[in-house]
Order: sequence, then C-alpha cells, then structure tokens
Amino acid sequence: MYVLFGITIVVGLLFYMGSEVSETYNNIEYSAPTSTNAIMIWTYILVFLALGITLAFIIYNFVISAMKDGKSAIKPLIVLGGAILLFVIAYAIGDGTPLNIPGYDGTDNVYSWLKLTDMFLIVTYILVIVAFALIIYSNVAKFFKK
Repeated sequence: MYVLFGITIVVGLLFYMGSEVSETYNNIEYSAPTSTNAIMIWTYILVFLALGITLAFIIYNFVISAMKDGKSAIKPLIVLGGAILLFVIAYAIGDGTPLNIPGYDGTDNVYSWLKLTDMFLIVTYILVIVAFALIIYSNVAKFFKK
C-alpha cells in the first residue's frame, strides 16, 4: 500500500508541477502537462489492479461458500447476473452519435466507443444514486430501531 501511495504521489507531482507542452489546432493554442500519459497509465494500472483483486476475492469467497453450503453459493451468482443485466441495459440506453469535437483527429469518436462510454457513465450514475439511497436508508432504519 505504501509503495502504491508513493508512486501515486510522485506521478501526481509530475503531473501538477511538471512542464507543459503547447500545441495549436485550428488557430487555437492548447497546453497540457507533459506527464499526462504517465498519470493516465498509472490510473489504468490502479483500476485494473483493484478490479483484479476484487474479482479474486469474489471467486475465492464463492468457492469457499460453495464448499460449505451449495445453496449459499447461488447468491453471488444472482448478484453477478444483476450486474450483467445492469450493464446490458445501460449499453442499450447509451447514445452512439459521433460528437463534433473541434481540433480532434483521433479514431475514438466512433459508435462503439461512444456507446461504451455512455454505458459506464450510466452505470456510475445508477450506482452513486443507489449508494446514497442505501446510506439514507441505513441511517433512517437505525433511527427507528432505537
């Protein structure tokens, strides 16, 4: 944990205190930190590390609960099925219309990437709303149980 935290501090300092590069698109000058790539790569590493560890613990707990009691092993599968259903519905709702981005010449402004981005945004919104609702519910439930 300390190693990850140290690397994060170093990469963050490089990003915020490092040099900048300027580029011109359509007679408009843009500047960006030179270490933008480093912070993006480090963020990807942390996200995939968190996902990998989470999945490993889910699989481990599933195997342990399946060995103890087969019926209790069904609950994580129901949660997984619900999560997959949420992602499928969010993907179906997402919009894939290409965006008009001045100065952007990249290849990522296409239907599939835009649908995927919308899917992740919609899932994030839903999960944040559910988290707040559960926080409020748990506090209200504690008040009435006393």
